[in-house]
Amino acid sequence: MAFSFGRGPAAAAMTVALALVCTPTAARADGPAISVEVTPTGSARYYEPCSGTEVWGVAAGRESPDFDKGNYQVCNYPSSEVAFNPWANGLGTEYNSMARDHIIEQSHGEWFPHNMQSKCTYWMPTGPNRSALISEIVQTYQVKLIYKYPDGSTKIADTTQGTYSGNKSVTWNPGCWTR
Repeated sequence: MAFSFGRGPAAAAMTVALALVCTPTAARADGPAISVEVTPTGSARYYEPCSGTEVWGVAAGRESPDFDKGNYQVCNYPSSEVAFNPWANGLGTEYNSMARDHIIEQSHGEWFPHNMQSKCTYWMPTGPNRSALISEIVQTYQVKLIYKYPDGSTKIADTTQGTYSGNKSVTWNPGCWTR
């Protein structure tokens, strides 16, 4: 999933919040303690086509004895996701799991996302002719890898952007039929 940062609705819907800083790792004998800082930068609603569409059922028209067995187009999607852009200096990748936890905490998100399905009934002969569109709220974050040295000085060693997407729903076009 790719997102553009700093443009469009996300830039217009900026939020102000405090950054979350992880407890630093223990400093090596002469090395820095390492922490990850996560700061919210915005939130916007995004739309993307469903990439996990399947067709279930039998190709049965209304007059067929198999009609009641059901024909569905199915959109499979995760309930939420955390994603990162590449780290600027390539140093922060091993800290993605720490950053992920802080992004979920800041987003009040799901710790354990689950697989979701949206089903849309179709009838032959028109067949599975619908497209699914996923709507989601995407929250963006600035993520920093910070080195704190024994002398008290600090350095931002690496940066990236992360996103949390949740509150997902699916709409079908044209709409789904009901019996």
